[in-house]
Amino acid sequence: MSVDVTPELSVVVPVFNEQDVLPLFAGRLRPVLDGLGVPYEVLTVDDGSRDATPAVLEGMRHAWPQLRIVRLRRNAGHQNALTAGLHRARGRYVVSIDVDLQDPPEVIAGMLRLAETEQLDVVHGVRTDRSTDSPFKRWTAGLYYRLIRRVVGAAVPHNAGDFRLLSRTAVDALTELPEHLPVHRLLVPWLGLPSGEVPYARERRAAGRSKYPPAGFTSIQGRPAYVVTFDSAVTGVRVPAGAPS
Repeated sequence: MSVDVTPELSVVVPVFNEQDVLPLFAGRLRPVLDGLGVPYEVLTVDDGSRDATPAVLEGMRHAWPQLRIVRLRRNAGHQNALTAGLHRARGRYVVSIDVDLQDPPEVIAGMLRLAETEQLDVVHGVRTDRSTDSPFKRWTAGLYYRLIRRVVGAAVPHNAGDFRLLSRTAVDALTELPEHLPVHRLLVPWLGLPSGEVPYARERRAAGRSKYPPAGFTSIQGRPAYVVTFDSAVTGVRVPAGAPS
């Protein structure tokens, strides 16, 4: 399959200091995508990695023609790396997934099938089993979703993170927003586009540990909402005067 063909599917993968897990991730993701029978691309966004991640990605690219690499000059954070990938993704559909394999790549086929059959613009991956998380993390995750529903004023799926499929319509709408510090799990539901869900069991991290600073902030046009998260736990929420309660 020629890499010059406009892809049906783009997979955007933010990466920061993930030299150990990258080969494992590729070993899971590539068979899934090759089995879809459609043109695809994998867009890895190297978010200023300081370990051997750039060299590992280069080695993968030589063996995997559909793999593209975007390198950020410095660490910009997970959500900004994801935004950079969305801006460069060419597919009719775009899946975002983390490299740690806690979100199984095998779910992507079901996401694409649901989007096509139901003509959906958004398909959320929804965690049905968080047994790999600590009790404290599960409790704080529940608190987090209750609070962001109140702040955003939109239907935010429970236990949905950044593992999702977006149509080209949804991607274009997101990339046109003026947010400088986006949190996509808030912005995507706020768009109000036709959406669905695919359930899956969350897995343990395949190797290493997360290197990302666990904070995120966002404001949504005319309705400022500042949310700080810590490993899926809300450590502080400020709703300014005039925001919906």
